[in-house]
Amino acid sequence: MTKEPLLNYWYRALHSSHGISVTVSDIESVRMRLYAVRREAQDKDLEHISVCVSPLDPSRLWLVKRKKPDDA
Repeated sequence: MTKEPLLNYWYRALHSSHGISVTVSDIESVRMRLYAVRREAQDKDLEHISVCVSPLDPSRLWLVKRKKPDDA
């Protein structure tokens, strides 16, 4: 994970086709900070992104776009 602001990861995931993957050293700490930054941003579009631990690599977090209810 680079030193860019955490909010940038949310917007990178939002503007990607499916989401992004980020390598981190402390999964739980980064996940909690990501959710805190998202709450502070108060951007409803970011609520359609989930943060998941990669089942393939436990040092990676996935920020995955979910379908919006009107896209189903």
